[in-house]
Amino acid sequence: MPRRYFFKTTVVLLVIVILLVVIHLITSSFSTSPPWITFGLPHAEDPASAKLGVLDPDAPPCERLSGAEDVVVVMRTGATEIKDKLPVHLDTTFRCYENTLIFSDYEEVFKGHQVYDVLASLGDELKRKNDDFKHYLRLQRLGREGLADDELHGESWESGPVGKNDNPGWRLDKWKFLPMMVETLKLRPNRKWYIFVEPDSYMIWSNMLQWLRKLDPSKAVYYGSEVQIGDDIFAHGGSVFVMSCSAIQKAINIYLSNQDEWHRRTAEHWAGDCILGTALKHAGVDLTWSWPMFQGGNPADMNWLEEKGGNILWCVPALSYHHFTSSEVKALWDFEQQQIAGQLSNGRLNQVRVLHHNEVYKTYVVPNISSQRHDWSNASPDIIPNSLGLTIDACRAICVAKPECMQFALGQAGCVISEDVHMGSAAMGVESGWINERVDGWLEKLERTVNCRGRSSWTAT
Repeated sequence: MPRRYFFKTTVVLLVIVILLVVIHLITSSFSTSPPWITFGLPHAEDPASAKLGVLDPDAPPCERLSGAEDVVVVMRTGATEIKDKLPVHLDTTFRCYENTLIFSDYEEVFKGHQVYDVLASLGDELKRKNDDFKHYLRLQRLGREGLADDELHGESWESGPVGKNDNPGWRLDKWKFLPMMVETLKLRPNRKWYIFVEPDSYMIWSNMLQWLRKLDPSKAVYYGSEVQIGDDIFAHGGSVFVMSCSAIQKAINIYLSNQDEWHRRTAEHWAGDCILGTALKHAGVDLTWSWPMFQGGNPADMNWLEEKGGNILWCVPALSYHHFTSSEVKALWDFEQQQIAGQLSNGRLNQVRVLHHNEVYKTYVVPNISSQRHDWSNASPDIIPNSLGLTIDACRAICVAKPECMQFALGQAGCVISEDVHMGSAAMGVESGWINERVDGWLEKLERTVNCRGRSSWTAT
């Protein structure tokens, strides 16, 4: 009898132990991390992050970068350019962003995306009395399809010393900046960071997210590529600029406290980004100079050795570029996705490196330089006299004969050459070429002579 009792007791205890183990396993399965897990990615300079878990196989690699939930990307555009310039962003860069706003001078749903008329809140009297709004009033009356051909930007529009004053949509653009601050916080309040872009801007998103983690969003801060008009210093709009929520609120407060004064200033000026910078200055928010991370140029035609304040463009991380065509936006976006994908593969954690300007040149620009390209201008500036009628081979021979010549092109102006290296852009009827061995030698010399030691980190933190 005691042995039978002992056996029953042992069985009961064993069952209890098994039940406890099963309960533990079940409860543990419910307490594991959710499908999206954020990890810190180690890097020599600063950590990047990636989202791991079940992913759409067609999703771009940029969707796996974390930190986007705290950022609003604000696109400022207009009815004269939206049809030509916005679609490529909807197919590329906008796929990376979790929070976006699109402001224009005409409200519509464009390819499934809400576009807000940022000028709608301005008074009717202001619009009637100021000639800048003649185009706007016609637009509201006739719609975007009612615009004449000479009112449209298309892919490009030449900019003069004070902007594109021949274009009615561009003259209207300066009025958008201060109302854009009001509407941004109304529609997307209480986010850490707000990034303001244009359709011909390109932002290196993977770098931007890493840089923002270095900054303090609780402060009223304003970052961008510094420009000066008279005594006014401001962030250049086309180069992309960044503001914290509290900085935007300060701009709103100063604007709404005396709208008539700020409308008078806007009417008398030609640059809306300058008006915004001036308002922020009055509100006690100074621009944090962030060149050369933010760039106003295109990688196809830049002075990579430009230097200012001890910072050299070649050495520092890249945050933005400007003056992009739609095809260039697509090309650089594809390049950036390849860079990210190469470091985040098969759901396993790898390093996401900071991309520097010199790497953009070496791995994006240089591979696009070939011995010759048809219907392409490499922006060579030096015209060879009496060269009309020459062949491309003769033009190349002229370049070869000059030891410092790096590239050549043949077009309507005749033969042109350059001692600098530029990728250039598409141009019908132009044929361009490079002396590849000299380009390679120039790059090797550059790597040896330019000292980036101690000058390759973020220029503003």
